Amino acid sequence: MKAIISCIAIILLMNFSCVSVKSIATELEGTTVNLSRRGLDVIPPEVFQNKSIKVLKLFGNNLTSIPEEIAELENLEKLYLGRNNLTKLPESLGQLKRLKILSAQYNLIDSLPESLGNMTNLEELILNQNKLTSVPKSIGELKKLDVLKLNFNSLRSLPEEISGCINLQFVYLNQNNLSKLPESFSQLRKLRELYLSNAGTMLDLPEGLCSLRYFEVLQIDQTTLVPNCLLVKKTNQLRILQ
Repeated sequence: MKAIISCIAIILLMNFSCVSVKSIATELEGTTVNLSRRGLDVIPPEVFQNKSIKVLKLFGNNLTSIPEEIAELENLEKLYLGRNNLTKLPESLGQLKRLKILSAQYNLIDSLPESLGNMTNLEELILNQNKLTSVPKSIGELKKLDVLKLNFNSLRSLPEEISGCINLQFVYLNQNNLSKLPESFSQLRKLRELYLSNAGTMLDLPEGLCSLRYFEVLQIDQTTLVPNCLLVKKTNQLRILQ
């Protein structure tokens, strides 16, 4: 009787293993691949064989690095890397010419590759909750960038070249170590919302912000140095939040 039960258990285990392998293999097919919360230490190499992937979700794993092979996903449009243990992003990321959304929040990233600027179709860059102290000058090459989220980092400065992000509308810089914003911020003609709560003690804002036609929301704290022209504008279209 025990021998029969053991045989049944082995058969069930073998069937379960086959189903699991088949299930994973199936999930690696198609244009959307979701491998979130799988306890992955590395990205399965089979992922890079699927050139048709447009959306890749790797949220909530144990990844410490992204291999250079990520560049092989030439049709990738959305990449989600949040809640891993990443300390950097690969240089080859810049070869993802069709990428529109890059989200790598809640990691340990302390620097960004200069190739960032090569992702010329990028519309959303989400890097909240990392350890960034700076942003590469090449960010100015992201002409289609619409949303920039850098909350809860250790940013000490932003490059003047950020003015090249001519379609930037929403900028989140809460909880950083900035002392001032670049004067070139006044060239972000489509800027609508700017979030600066605890972005830096005595953070100095450039007067050029007053000339922005579509500027609607400014979030600051009590130490932020706000130019008088913005305080006047507050009575019209601009909402200043504290």
